[in-house]
Amino acid sequence: MLPGLRSLLQGPASACLLLMLLALPPAAPSCPMLCTCYASPPTVSCQANNFSSVPLSLPPSTQRLFLQNNLIRTLRPGTFGPNLLTLWLFSNNLSTIYPGTFRHLQALEELDLGDNRHLRSLEPDTFQGLERLQSLHLYRCQLSSLPGNIFRGLVSLQYLYLQENSLLHLQKEKKSKQLLSDWKMDSLKTEGITVIAIYCYYY
Repeated sequence: MLPGLRSLLQGPASACLLLMLLALPPAAPSCPMLCTCYASPPTVSCQANNFSSVPLSLPPSTQRLFLQNNLIRTLRPGTFGPNLLTLWLFSNNLSTIYPGTFRHLQALEELDLGDNRHLRSLEPDTFQGLERLQSLHLYRCQLSSLPGNIFRGLVSLQYLYLQENSLLHLQKEKKSKQLLSDWKMDSLKTEGITVIAIYCYYY
């Protein structure tokens, strides 16, 4: 070590240097490779990059996450941060959404899972915990049925898009304060298959 540097790190000067280092702001979370990040509002845009899975090390402060037009196949718990307001995953290769994937996203307002042609079924608790969700997109998947209680607890839901599926059976539970009611649906005939499009579900 140089003599001058050794003397700088001793005595009052070293204490001053330490205080200056502690006063420095923390480093900003790095943006995932091939993604673009914006500061206000905190946004991560990773669309159309051929990702086969959700990028690791997403900034925990992210409020908007755009992952559309990739090759993502599976969603697992712990993938997304709790501050998300908007999550776009349309036009991927989703086939499996594990229970609990969205459970801790209590601030989420918009979730777009549309145009995932390999998504054939959903677990009853897929959307459990999304009490602030206002808009849910499930259009253009391969859903042929939905569990009767899959929308339980979505007390803020206003728009539910299910068009261009193969829904032949949509179970309906008894009305209660905890369940969505006041259905508005259009039944369309497409090549002999009844397609149900629900645009506004809850008031």
